[in-house]
Amino acid sequence: MMADVRTATTGLEVAADEVTRFFERLFTSIELMQRAVQQRFAAGPVDTRGICDAVRPDVHALLSEGVVLGCGFVADRDALTDCSLYLAWWQGESQQLLGQADAPAGDPFDYTLREWFRVPLRTGQRHITGPYVDYVCTDEYVVTCTMPVIAGGRMVGVVGADTLAERMEEFLGDALRSADATLISDHGRVVVSADPQCAAGTLIEAPADRVPCGDLPLAVCLAHPA
Repeated sequence: MMADVRTATTGLEVAADEVTRFFERLFTSIELMQRAVQQRFAAGPVDTRGICDAVRPDVHALLSEGVVLGCGFVADRDALTDCSLYLAWWQGESQQLLGQADAPAGDPFDYTLREWFRVPLRTGQRHITGPYVDYVCTDEYVVTCTMPVIAGGRMVGVVGADTLAERMEEFLGDALRSADATLISDHGRVVVSADPQCAAGTLIEAPADRVPCGDLPLAVCLAHPA
C-alpha cells in the first residue's frame, strides 16, 4: 500500500513539473513583450500606433509557435496619448488586431474590471486567470496569463496571452494521463484532466495531498468530480 501511495505521489510530482515548465516557457515569451513595451514607454509618450509597432514582433513570434490563441499588450486607462482604452492584441489564426476598446469607467465592457487585469494591477505580479469562458472572443474555455507593465513609476497596462484549455490538453495530456491526474486552478476548477469525463471548468473538491505547480496558482491531483 505504501508503495502504491508513493508511486502515485511521484507521478503527480512529475506531472506538476511538466505543467510548471509549460507555463514558465509561456511567461518567458510574455516577458519579452513586457520589456518591449517598457522600452517604448521609456522613450517618451506612446500612442496606439507606437505601442503596436513595439509589441508586434514578439506577438507574431509567440503566435507562430501554435501554443496560444491570442496575445499582446492591454493598456491601462489613459496610458496612451490618443485612446483611453486599447488592446494591442492579436487573435486567432489570422492574427487579427483587436484594437480600440474605449468604454466608460465601470462599463461591463471595461476590461480593467477583469481579473486578468485587476490582479496584476493590485499585486504587481504575474497572474493566471481561468479557466473561464471567453464570451468576448471565443465562447470557449481559456486560460489567460498576464504580467504587469510598469513604466515611469506607474502601471501602464498588462502583457499576456490566452490559451484554449482544449489546446493545453495537446501539450499536457500525456503527462497527466501518465499520472491519472487532473490539473486544477487555485479555485478548484479543472483546467485539463486525464479523465475524459472531467471537463474544463468543472468545479471539484481537491484533496489535501494535491501537488502544487511551483509558485503558480495551479495544482495536480487525483481528484475527480462528484
